[in-house]
Amino acid sequence: MDSKIPTSFIPKDSIRTDLSPRREPVSILSLVALVIFAGSLVYFASLYVYRTMVYNEINRPCVDAGSGGSCGLRASLDVETRDFERDKLESLKRLDTKLKNGSSVLANHVAIRPLFDLLASVTGQNIQYKKFEFNSTGLTLSGVAKSYEDIAFQQKVFTTDPKAKQFIRNFSFSDFALDPKGQVAFNLTLVVDPSLLSYSQNSQNQ
Repeated sequence: MDSKIPTSFIPKDSIRTDLSPRREPVSILSLVALVIFAGSLVYFASLYVYRTMVYNEINRPCVDAGSGGSCGLRASLDVETRDFERDKLESLKRLDTKLKNGSSVLANHVAIRPLFDLLASVTGQNIQYKKFEFNSTGLTLSGVAKSYEDIAFQQKVFTTDPKAKQFIRNFSFSDFALDPKGQVAFNLTLVVDPSLLSYSQNSQNQ
């Protein structure tokens, strides 16, 4: 047998080029990861859109607010705050005016009762007052006494009694005369401390 017979390795058929690529099977883990990723994208996109809508709703400027137009939450709050502060300031201003007027009235108001209480406590039992005439500084009285000694005693009380000395700044008896009953008629002028006639100060003391 001839060992020199030439052999050829060239294939008789041409190489096929229409072979389809091999497909790897998709794993369940990859599919789950893909679904989660897609869901995350949808979630963050929805969150961004919602945030944008809320931001626009809060910061939307007023459009014809005076004609009943709509405003964003921030603009509405600013409008309400301005209106509230304006109403509050007006209310406080009216209250301040009333308080000042009330204080002025009280400061100028005269209380007569403390003066009569003082006279009741420092007047002798034989002195009787019949006529009272009040003015801004004190009182002018007309009265009768059983005798001149009673008038002298009353003068002494006005100068020595602690309460009388505290509030009676000056006094004067005048126009002495005897009435048909033998009593001594007189006029008495009293000048008292303004604090005795102050309504506000007497209210505080009470």
